[in-house]
Order: sequence, then structure tokens, then C-alpha cells
Amino acid sequence: MITRRQHIANVALQLFGDKGFENTSTQQIAKAAGVSEALIFKHFGSKDQLLDFIIKSGYQRIIEHNRGGLLETDPLTFIHSVIDLPYKMVLEEPHFWKLQYRLADYETAQQQHERFMRPVPARLRAAFEQLGYPEPDKETRLLLLLIEALWKIEANKTDEHVREMLDFIKRKYEVQR
Repeated sequence: MITRRQHIANVALQLFGDKGFENTSTQQIAKAAGVSEALIFKHFGSKDQLLDFIIKSGYQRIIEHNRGGLLETDPLTFIHSVIDLPYKMVLEEPHFWKLQYRLADYETAQQQHERFMRPVPARLRAAFEQLGYPEPDKETRLLLLLIEALWKIEANKTDEHVREMLDFIKRKYEVQR
């Protein structure tokens, strides 16, 4: 069963994702959640603390849901799981990723994103190295740039061809060079 605290956070996440953090009042959250504004402050202290909770718990869920793919030992399967990751994550949590996109300059959002991504570059580099790519560092940077751009596009639904592009990228990394 979902707690009241989590219900408030879920409603706030949806509103923050749709309208933006700055354009959403605690009064709007309270009304949409069917609770008093005082209850929001009782559970979270402030709107900023509510946002921090949403970001941290969101990344916690994402880490739990995606841990398996990031632990993959086969280099090609690992590369493909990293390529699929942004599409899969946005599909699972569209409001969270729309909010993340809106919060590009928000310190907690940046810190949590960096923490989540921290092990990925070294693992990618090792995978490209294992597969015999001549410039594993550049392959890693290129793939991370593409993935970063594609999750932002998918979170904002600005291009319906993201899945197609991800499949295209995966095909580029099918055969050992």
C-alpha cells in the first residue's frame, strides 16, 4: 500500500514534470493530491526538500530496476544494455525524466545523475577495449554523448524516432572490428 507521503511525492513529481518546479505551488500539489498544504510541509519541510526527496528516491528506484543490465559481463551485451537504458528508463518513469531534463542546473539532480552514471564510462571503455576497438576512449565518449542526447529527446517527446536511432546505434556495435 502506498503511504500518504509517497502519494504526495508521486503527485508532485507529475506536476513538476509537466509544469516545472518553479511553476508548481505547494497549494497546487495539495489540491491535486487531496491533502492539506500543511501535510506537505509536515512530511517534507519545504518544497525544495520535497523535490530533493523525489530526485533521490527516483534515482534509487532506477538503480534498483537497472542494476542487472549494468552488471552484464559480456562486453557487447553490456554496450547494448547501455544503449537501451535511456529509452527503457524514460518509458518506466516518464515524469521523472522530464523533471530531470527541466532540472539540468539543479545541484541535487546533477549529483544524483553523476552518481548513477559514475561506473558506466569505465565499464564501457573496458567493453570497447575487450572488443578490440582502436580508440575505446573516444567510442565511450561518443556513445555517452548519444545516450545523453537521446534520453533528453525521449523525455520531451520531441522526436518519435528515438527507438529507431537506438536500434541503429546498436547495429553499429554488433560486429567486432
